Amino acid sequence: MAKIKVHEKALAHLSRGLYRSPASALRELVSNAWDANATEVRINTNYPNFFQISVEDNGIGFEKQEFKELMEGGIGNSEKRNTPKATIDHRPIIGRLGIGMLGIAQICGAFSVISKPRNGIGFKARVHLYDLLKEKLDIDDKSIVRGKVVKEIDVGEYDFEAYNADGHRYGTMIIADDVHPTFIRSFQESLKHKNFKETSLDWKNNIRVISRVRSLQELGDYWRLIWEMAASCPVPYISDKALPDGLINEEQSKLLSYKFNVILDNINIYKPVWLQKNLGGYTWHKINNQIMKIYEKDLEFNGYILVQEGAQLQPDELRGIMIRIKNVGIGYYDQTMLDYRINEGPRSRWVTGEIFVNKGLEDALNIDRDSFNRFHPEYRAIQKYVHKILQENIFPAVYKKIEIRSHDRGIDKDNKRNQDLKETISRVANKPVTVKSESKPRDSRLPEASLISVTENSIKISLPHMDDIKTKKSNRKLAASILTIFDLSMQEKTLEARREKFKNMLLSFLSRW
Repeated sequence: MAKIKVHEKALAHLSRGLYRSPASALRELVSNAWDANATEVRINTNYPNFFQISVEDNGIGFEKQEFKELMEGGIGNSEKRNTPKATIDHRPIIGRLGIGMLGIAQICGAFSVISKPRNGIGFKARVHLYDLLKEKLDIDDKSIVRGKVVKEIDVGEYDFEAYNADGHRYGTMIIADDVHPTFIRSFQESLKHKNFKETSLDWKNNIRVISRVRSLQELGDYWRLIWEMAASCPVPYISDKALPDGLINEEQSKLLSYKFNVILDNINIYKPVWLQKNLGGYTWHKINNQIMKIYEKDLEFNGYILVQEGAQLQPDELRGIMIRIKNVGIGYYDQTMLDYRINEGPRSRWVTGEIFVNKGLEDALNIDRDSFNRFHPEYRAIQKYVHKILQENIFPAVYKKIEIRSHDRGIDKDNKRNQDLKETISRVANKPVTVKSESKPRDSRLPEASLISVTENSIKISLPHMDDIKTKKSNRKLAASILTIFDLSMQEKTLEARREKFKNMLLSFLSRW
């Protein structure tokens, strides 16, 4: 039986167009730092000019020979999983294919790598990635494609430069200084946006700024970069109170134990989640640890789904379900809620949630690490579980709360309308007035009439039950009040007096609506 081969050009293409955004490419460098046991990653965008991007970590670094092997045949052939190095603080290994370093090609055409390992010899190298690579691949340009059967693809060149370890701390630094002009222009223009506000070193303040806009589009690409990095990197929440009722206490405790910080332009970033002050409250479901066997493979996950009652989440990018594998966010929050097929109307815009996958699902990852094969059995298992929670727990509870809120609002509205009627009549009649509503429909010949008792010292009014008023539900209270005003006016002796009293009370009452 003949073998099926995948052309090396596929990987070469991927090396230059793998990630959907700058944040996705930088996230992979952060993941590399995590796997290298770094406790801190510093990203500098050269704000506000954006001529240079640097990513520096304090991890274990790697040697000149390791870099050489990676550049000359190791891209896409990472052995991280086969011969994993010991991680600190019980961290899970994130990396997989070893393509992450070249992902920065979406930002620049050339970059430098400086690494000072804790054991071994450090180095500095300059990497230049070929222009027009995709066009050359399509025509098998001999300057980059070599071999007849098994082809090797040259995607660029590198050269070692003079290196002096003095002045360098342990770890790795990548400096992209040949930044694409479109990237520079886009980020510079975002600072001129009318809704842009200068970022703060206080992350809570940044969250407040972001949560006031409908979408990150209103703030521009710079804010989007910060938010996406915060959403996707394995960093803690700003507090275990970032969500109500201790929903993320366990996850926060785990993230803090890893002692891993990401600092972007001197801002220590945390997950961009802070939901605590919604007037309508929250409905939530905590997903305790689930362990499944899918085709003899382990799948383990936990998480939460939360509904912000009566109010759309802001920014819109926070809406949906985020799946995290080994603490790293995969793509964005999925606003389809993993292809949830039931139309829940505007309530779908109230939902956010996170699924923390501790074992499995990696085979369902597409190579960009930004999306999933949605027909993979492990993905389908999580999808089925989440949809069951939404259908059987979340939305029934939401609808029940809507019903209660609607009933309570109706009572408050009725009480206010009764108070308006009471004050209107009292002012004209110049005597105390009491107004109440019947608790059930009447069997009278005139069910819509108000029962009015007028004495020398007071007026008592019993409004009909709203079901007795045969008009649109939204108009019944107004109709009952106008009929009451009319009935009171009819007690005057002359037509002119009746009309004058009706007019005065009606206009006074309507001024309150």
